[in-house]
Amino acid sequence: MTASILALVALMAAPLMVQSTRFFLLTRAKVEIQRDARQVMETITKALRQARSDTLVVDRANASQPHYSRLSFTTINGASHTFFQSGTQLRHTTSAGTKTLSAHVRFMSFYFPRSNDMSIISVSLTFEKGTFEGKTKALHVASERVRVMN
Repeated sequence: MTASILALVALMAAPLMVQSTRFFLLTRAKVEIQRDARQVMETITKALRQARSDTLVVDRANASQPHYSRLSFTTINGASHTFFQSGTQLRHTTSAGTKTLSAHVRFMSFYFPRSNDMSIISVSLTFEKGTFEGKTKALHVASERVRVMN
């Protein structure tokens, strides 16, 4: 009788453990990509606000990357900045070197929402992270109308 009760409890506990693990992995992925998204958007927005609008260049790093996936500019202090996607990494290049801002970028684009005003630029990012059993969690972040102050 005891063995059958223990077997029944074990049968019920296994799916519960699997579901708990899935929930934990999904929640962790959400938190990580949300954290990455906030940090990346803050870094890009802060740098863009110091840019000179006449130096903004939107293009792509190479033929394997999407169009409008690289942003280059010079700040009022003369420092050059380049944000670009390399595979799933979002890279930031300055005169001090290149660093990876995020390793979970699925898609990014920069564009001018109004053709008559080159001091406003839109930033669109999609982050993606694996969760469990080959599944992923994605988060799309769009920051409309970042105004270049100079």
